[in-house]
Amino acid sequence: MSNIITGKATVIKSNKDYYKIKKETILIADHTHPDIVIVMDKIKCIITELDNKLCHAAIVSREYKKPLLMGVQNATKKFKTGDKIMVDFKNKLIKKIK
Repeated sequence: MSNIITGKATVIKSNKDYYKIKKETILIADHTHPDIVIVMDKIKCIITELDNKLCHAAIVSREYKKPLLMGVQNATKKFKTGDKIMVDFKNKLIKKIK
């Protein structure tokens, strides 16, 4: 796994919004729901506000081998769908890029 991933964000507020996920997206959500498995092949990585090694996002990220950054406070408010972002997993940093 690369320590840095860049791509366009898709902010999900509800499991009913998973249809918005496009290929190669960086998923940002407060948490994930079991319905996410239908789009896991489209996701580059997952960013969640919830921080728990036994939460759903942690389990599916391990199962599908998708990078995960948990515990990012207010991520769903700081970023919008379509923002180009860089995720630095080593330093636990996310920022908008041009």
